[in-house]
Amino acid sequence: MLILQILAALSILLLGRFFFFSFVRKDPLYVFILRYGGFIGITVLSHYYLGNFWTWAWIIGLPLLGLLVHFIFVRIKGFHFLKPGEKYDNYRGWK
Repeated sequence: MLILQILAALSILLLGRFFFFSFVRKDPLYVFILRYGGFIGITVLSHYYLGNFWTWAWIIGLPLLGLLVHFIFVRIKGFHFLKPGEKYDNYRGWK
């Protein structure tokens, strides 16, 4: 079951990376490693310490929560949902 959970978590991460790459395209490598390694690491730890139900809740719940927060944040700041553009680059200080 752990392998299935890890594959599901990786699939969700890859889908998120595909759709929201424009929001993280200039993040440093260590941020990428911490973000993805942390998600997979917590998935493994929750499998061993909390059980299957809570692991699936983590795998599905955190990305849904992130999607909700992302949607609200984008609406408040006035960025486009999937392609934020130059306004977002200026907001992040990427110029």
